[in-house]
Amino acid sequence: MGKVRAAGPPKLESESPLLTADDLAVWFHCSRRAVYDRVFRNQIPGVVRLGRRLYFDRVTIQEWLKRRLLGAPPDDIEFH
Repeated sequence: MGKVRAAGPPKLESESPLLTADDLAVWFHCSRRAVYDRVFRNQIPGVVRLGRRLYFDRVTIQEWLKRRLLGAPPDDIEFH
Protein backbone atom coordinates (compact mmCIF):
# COMPACT_ATOMS: atom_id res chain seq x y z
CA MET A 1 0.00 0.00 0.00
CA GLY A 2 1.37 3.48 -0.96
CA LYS A 3 1.86 6.48 1.24
CA VAL A 4 -1.18 8.74 1.52
CA ARG A 5 -0.57 12.47 1.09
CA ALA A 6 -1.88 14.95 3.60
CA ALA A 7 -5.00 16.89 2.68
CA GLY A 8 -3.34 20.28 3.15
CA PRO A 9 0.07 21.92 3.42
CA PRO A 10 2.44 20.80 6.14
CA LYS A 11 1.89 22.49 9.48
CA LEU A 12 4.15 25.49 9.95
CA GLU A 13 4.89 24.64 13.56
CA SER A 14 5.89 21.06 12.78
CA GLU A 15 8.76 19.52 14.72
CA SER A 16 11.08 19.03 11.73
CA PRO A 17 12.99 21.97 10.24
CA LEU A 18 13.12 20.11 6.92
CA LEU A 19 10.37 19.44 4.41
CA THR A 20 10.30 16.57 1.95
CA ALA A 21 9.57 16.83 -1.77
CA ASP A 22 6.16 15.31 -0.99
CA ASP A 23 5.48 18.09 1.55
CA LEU A 24 6.29 20.75 -1.05
CA ALA A 25 4.20 18.98 -3.68
CA VAL A 26 1.19 19.24 -1.38
CA TRP A 27 1.98 22.89 -0.63
CA PHE A 28 2.44 23.76 -4.32
CA HIS A 29 -0.45 21.56 -5.53
CA CYS A 30 1.79 19.71 -7.96
CA SER A 31 3.53 16.36 -8.30
CA ARG A 32 6.74 15.38 -6.56
CA ARG A 33 8.32 15.17 -10.02
CA ALA A 34 7.39 18.82 -10.66
CA VAL A 35 9.16 19.78 -7.40
CA TYR A 36 12.30 17.91 -8.51
CA ASP A 37 12.14 19.55 -11.94
CA ARG A 38 12.01 22.99 -10.31
CA VAL A 39 14.94 22.10 -8.05
CA PHE A 40 17.07 21.05 -11.02
CA ARG A 41 16.17 24.34 -12.78
CA ASN A 42 17.25 26.24 -9.60
CA GLN A 43 13.74 27.62 -9.05
CA ILE A 44 13.33 26.57 -5.41
CA PRO A 45 15.62 27.79 -2.60
CA GLY A 46 16.64 26.04 0.59
CA VAL A 47 17.56 22.68 -0.95
CA VAL A 48 19.38 20.31 1.40
CA ARG A 49 20.88 17.21 -0.20
CA LEU A 50 21.39 14.24 2.10
CA GLY A 51 22.77 11.40 0.04
CA ARG A 52 20.40 10.92 -2.88
CA ARG A 53 17.47 12.56 -1.10
CA LEU A 54 16.38 16.16 -1.26
CA TYR A 55 14.95 18.08 1.65
CA PHE A 56 13.99 21.72 1.94
CA ASP A 57 14.70 24.15 4.75
CA ARG A 58 11.29 25.09 6.13
CA VAL A 59 12.23 28.67 7.14
CA THR A 60 13.87 29.43 3.78
CA ILE A 61 10.82 28.15 1.89
CA GLN A 62 8.42 30.14 4.10
CA GLU A 63 10.40 33.37 3.65
CA TRP A 64 10.70 32.80 -0.11
CA LEU A 65 6.95 32.25 -0.41
CA LYS A 66 6.22 35.39 1.64
CA ARG A 67 8.48 37.46 -0.62
CA ARG A 68 6.81 35.99 -3.72
CA LEU A 69 3.35 36.79 -2.31
CA LEU A 70 4.46 40.36 -1.70
CA GLY A 71 5.44 40.72 -5.37
CA ALA A 72 9.20 40.20 -5.30
CA PRO A 73 10.67 39.31 -8.71
CA PRO A 74 11.35 35.59 -9.31
CA ASP A 75 15.12 36.14 -9.39
CA ASP A 76 15.24 37.97 -6.04
CA ILE A 77 17.63 35.40 -4.60
CA GLU A 78 20.31 33.23 -6.09
CA PHE A 79 19.98 29.47 -5.69
CA HIS A 80 22.84 27.00 -5.47
